[in-house]
Amino acid sequence: MSGAWQMKRSVIGIGIAALLAAGGGGIWMMTQKQDEKAPPREKLSMDRTYQNPMSLDQEWADYGIGDPYVLRYNGKYYLYCSTKDWRVGIKAWSSDDLVNWTYEGLVTEEPLTEGAYAPEVVYWNGSFYMYTSPAGKGHYVLQSASPTGPFTVQTDNLGLTIDGSVFIDDDAKWYFTHAESGGIMASSMTDPYTMEVGDKLNTSLGHWTEGSMIIKRNGRYFITYTGNHVFSKGYRVNYAVGHDSPTGLYTIPDNNPLIISTDKDFNGLGHSATVLGPDLDSYYIVYHNLIGHSAEGPPVRMFNMDRLTFNGDKMSVLGPTHGQPTSAPALPAFQDPLGDDIQDTDNWEEAGIAGADRSWVTNLSTEDRFTAEYNVILGDSPAGELQTIFSYTDEDNYRSVRVDPARRTLAIQDSAAGEALQQAALPEGMDFGKLHTVRVEADQSGTKVYWDGLLLINDDKLAAKAGRIGYAWTGGLKPELRYTAFANEAGGSSDNKAVKQVPGTMEAVHAASIDERAVTIHQEGTPDGSYSAELTGKDAELAFPVYAREAGDYALAAMVSDSSAGSTLEVEAGGKKRNVKMSADAFVTEDDTSEWMKVPLGTFELKQGLQWLSISKGKGNANIRFIEAAAAVASEGKLNFEPDPDAVFGDWDVEDGKIGLAVDGKDSMIFGGDNRWTDMEVNAKVTPSDAEDGEASILLRTSNESSFPDQVADSYMGYELTLRNGRVILKKISYEVNQELTSGVLELENGQPHPIRIKLEGATIQVFDGNKKDPILAWTDRNAFLHGRIGLRTSSAGWQFSDITVTTSK
Repeated sequence: MSGAWQMKRSVIGIGIAALLAAGGGGIWMMTQKQDEKAPPREKLSMDRTYQNPMSLDQEWADYGIGDPYVLRYNGKYYLYCSTKDWRVGIKAWSSDDLVNWTYEGLVTEEPLTEGAYAPEVVYWNGSFYMYTSPAGKGHYVLQSASPTGPFTVQTDNLGLTIDGSVFIDDDAKWYFTHAESGGIMASSMTDPYTMEVGDKLNTSLGHWTEGSMIIKRNGRYFITYTGNHVFSKGYRVNYAVGHDSPTGLYTIPDNNPLIISTDKDFNGLGHSATVLGPDLDSYYIVYHNLIGHSAEGPPVRMFNMDRLTFNGDKMSVLGPTHGQPTSAPALPAFQDPLGDDIQDTDNWEEAGIAGADRSWVTNLSTEDRFTAEYNVILGDSPAGELQTIFSYTDEDNYRSVRVDPARRTLAIQDSAAGEALQQAALPEGMDFGKLHTVRVEADQSGTKVYWDGLLLINDDKLAAKAGRIGYAWTGGLKPELRYTAFANEAGGSSDNKAVKQVPGTMEAVHAASIDERAVTIHQEGTPDGSYSAELTGKDAELAFPVYAREAGDYALAAMVSDSSAGSTLEVEAGGKKRNVKMSADAFVTEDDTSEWMKVPLGTFELKQGLQWLSISKGKGNANIRFIEAAAAVASEGKLNFEPDPDAVFGDWDVEDGKIGLAVDGKDSMIFGGDNRWTDMEVNAKVTPSDAEDGEASILLRTSNESSFPDQVADSYMGYELTLRNGRVILKKISYEVNQELTSGVLELENGQPHPIRIKLEGATIQVFDGNKKDPILAWTDRNAFLHGRIGLRTSSAGWQFSDITVTTSK
């Protein structure tokens, strides 16, 4: 027999029995109100949609779009990507909405850009700086006066491996990150062309780590990074969050990987970039996936984009989406590219502000929460002062950001106060003959003012007030006004309106609307720095607009605090309601690492498409961090186990009801079953190896399995039950994160089959020595993997597995 795996269909075969066990073993008691229909809700619709992956005009032939990066400038978006090997030049596209893209041609044809890796472009003070590592042979910096070029080379080879990325902090200091084995490197920059000696961040995917990018939001530094190998199905995006410095210590949240899929038709997701959405409040992440093979052999890459959401220290992706309509990025409530005389448009009217040479305001007013953006060129030798106006009701009642070029200051002022409320110095070296951006974010928690993306003023006493936006100028100033817009969102408020994806996870605080009289938002007390929502009032409810990719059964779970023990929830999904009681006994666990528990809420049938999903208060006060929805599969009776051909890693023999490794020495894995399995019982006979140092493992509730050279060994997500030297060890695996949970004693005799039984109910895993009553190992995982299939792992051909059966329930 030959090939990566071998199998014979014998009379015995490999049986996988399917049996529905009681959901949660009676711990999570669920009762359904028979045939009770959900009350009518607001009808949901998605007027503008797109679908991943996206194909763009003039992509590199037989290569596609790899390592995408998107720059936002003057209200438009510019996409750059890696250059196909042996080709010269860097391509770019532009868009007004992140969905419809126009090819802009080659933005540089410099000879050294042959096979240019991962070009990224930043705008600063009139110049566009491009960072790229052609063919992976060190970095060069190119410069242009336009986002569409031409970019010309400004430096010699700076080295620093590949995938360089620039971050500019609020104090106008520059930082450069790049790829390295074992973690991302970060350096301070003295100017756009010079990087100081760097340090390795604690942001590693366990091997080569690349594709980094830093953004700052609400005082937090979020870094994304990718690994391990660009051609692996398990290529993925992680993120980390820091509070002190872009080069300081980062925390790695539990909801990593941020983006991953190893599906046959959608895998190798990575090398991402993050960009502010058209509504001035949302964020989107762009990345590529792999498909097929090019003429030269490597896979073709395709362009994708998904919505990001933020909850305190936690960042999440509403996806990854694939092959389904997805809600397009929301547009501003008002936008005008201007560029000509403002009085020639229908969007404005003259304001008549006292003392101003000219003053204009929009005909449309903001609400009492908004973000406004103003792009303007003040002139080469500006005299006078510019006001970017907001919250305007009449010429005597308005607020403004006053830009004084002579004093190089920016101040926020309320006409009623008559003097500046707060003032800040502009960054050194500002060229007012170039385009600059003022952005104002305002809600009831205060007002923030940004200059060229840098937060310079944060006034937590100036609550937002509705009104029109506009401009006024004095002292003979003759500004050139450019893209101007506002949206009625601020501080991430649009995250609540975003359509959540099923399968997927939704943050409790991101419900479509939250009644603060009935729901209490807690900003402390969670292990990942996220905010939670406690259902305290009589009519407390968390309702989410969700899009189910396919019609079918979905297992729901909620991450709730220990204080929620004994309370009940009413879950409404698929037009039906179900009451869920959370038994206090279930919160008593061996795991004392957290005071939060992921609670199974049952399985619900959802139709394909857009619909509502809600969680309402029952008895007691449940405090919820997030809701998880995973595809589930109904019981199918006994099944014969057949390895998934796309998930057999190594040379395995499958014959006459036995499974074993054909060749010693190589760590190998084999997977089968359905990753929609939830509760299950696994039975197997294990014959140990004669080797004293040998070991073998049964893999449980696995997903996102992959295998590739130059990748971490533990390339899957799930549990591993390892048999070694008279011990049985339970570990939790998520690629580079390997946690030993607990262990027990199990004596095996070499050459003799030994029965093992494993029971997984909800968050609890029990391991039994054959049919013995008491478990030799038990563990309840507070943040459990609740679905997945099974697998085997060993590097020794002496180990054999036989008579494997699985009893499942949805």
